[in-house]
Amino acid sequence: MKKRFTGNTRLFLCISGAIIVIALIMQIAGVGLNLGIDFTGGSLLSYSVGEDYDVADVEAILASAGYEGSQVTKAAPSDASIAIQAELAQQAAEAQTAEAETAEAETAEAETTETETAEAETTETETAEAETAEAETAETETADAETTEAETAETETAEAEPAEEFVPMLSMDKSSVKADGLTDLQIRLNLVDESEGLEEAIAAAVTAQFPGATQLSYGALTNSTIVEKGLDAAFSGGYIAEFEIGEEFDSAAATEAVKAALGEDFSLIDASVQRYDEAAEAETEAAESTEAEATETTETEATEAVEESGTRMRVLVNIDDQASQVRGLLEREMTAKYPNFRFVSIDHVSAIAGHDLLGNAVKALLIAFACMLIYIAIRFDVFSGLAALFGLIHDVLIMCSFMVFFRAFFQVNSSFIAAVLTIVGYSINNTIIIFDRIRETAKKPGFTMKPRMEIVEESVSNTLSRTINTSLTTLITLVALYVFGVESIREFAFPLIVGMLAGTYSSVLLSGQVWAMWMEKRNARKAQKKA
Repeated sequence: MKKRFTGNTRLFLCISGAIIVIALIMQIAGVGLNLGIDFTGGSLLSYSVGEDYDVADVEAILASAGYEGSQVTKAAPSDASIAIQAELAQQAAEAQTAEAETAEAETAEAETTETETAEAETTETETAEAETAEAETAETETADAETTEAETAETETAEAEPAEEFVPMLSMDKSSVKADGLTDLQIRLNLVDESEGLEEAIAAAVTAQFPGATQLSYGALTNSTIVEKGLDAAFSGGYIAEFEIGEEFDSAAATEAVKAALGEDFSLIDASVQRYDEAAEAETEAAESTEAEATETTETEATEAVEESGTRMRVLVNIDDQASQVRGLLEREMTAKYPNFRFVSIDHVSAIAGHDLLGNAVKALLIAFACMLIYIAIRFDVFSGLAALFGLIHDVLIMCSFMVFFRAFFQVNSSFIAAVLTIVGYSINNTIIIFDRIRETAKKPGFTMKPRMEIVEESVSNTLSRTINTSLTTLITLVALYVFGVESIREFAFPLIVGMLAGTYSSVLLSGQVWAMWMEKRNARKAQKKA
């Protein structure tokens, strides 16, 4: 019998070993797994673009500022994003209506002015002759003065420096933008949360002034919050905290106290304290939403009235941290090309959370390995369980090795952990099918005394078509997901493809063969003891 599957077992083991050793050397040399923010800690920024956009634009902006290790992902619009875009659309419609009304008013006023001008022309003609004589004298007197003023103005204009205009980095051409309906943007960056401790510092500054103050909320200041509460857009990259003071207070004095308290520990750009009354603010917001024809002046006066009354405090803080710098850069450049580009939220992930995630993943794998080993040992024998476990470890190591080789294209995040657990379950399925056929073949007449390698050869040959069919159909789906999916899907599909190939490789060429080698060695030892 020609040994197609068992004749080169040692060679196949060496190939797998070489791949794993090379990846291990790269890992030790510092060019190993490219760990994402799920493991190293970092920030996840979410934006609403409001239209189809090009990911390359975002990558170019981040690269120009030297932010490396970023991961840009397109996403379907979230509920918050839909609300933001609806608010922007409503504002645009209101502005268009106001412009139309203003144009009509100006047209009516112009017609009235023309009529009055026609009546006044007769009177002006009568007085023009008298004024002409006086004008000639006045012109002579002012000629010298005008000459001097003109010379002075030219000198000042020459000395004045022209104001720097913002020049967008991106091309305004949108013809190459792919229309896929994914109008949200998610950016993963290895940014340290420099705002850590800011909440406690604000609370300490407020309670130092007002011991009975109660904190109501704290969070990053989003565009929707700024629009909803009519806040200062200068704090668009900052943070907001709200307190119940229980008494009236001086907002100016409170602002100075907060600035003094935060300026020692944070790179403070600005801070502001506002008084507001929740009930009055809610009534104002309801009035603004129902009265669409309210003027901008009326809205401003209503907002100021709300802020100047009440016993609640709203603290707005803007610090000079990397997250704010990234936000400022992105919002300035992207808004120039995509006018409805708006910030939604920012989430910081600490390295501690990454260690917990990795620890839980290792625990899940160990529990899965132990349960599978026990099941296969009971269903078949202990050596079958050990051989199957060997194949699973092989598949996981091969997946990790290829993530090292392709570290420039893929980061190791929580999706990789999900892919590993998926492959562990899929690979053991093929291996169990082969071991089940090995057991059946070993009981056939004429095979009971044959060498184990021949039994494995026969069993693998009988199950080969089934293994290839199931693996191939699954592989086609995974390749389609990788080719047509977004970045987050590709992160999941790539390790799955590698794991699928590695699982088929180990099931067909390694697991059964390793079992046969161990069984033959065990039988040889038993024979030697009897001899």
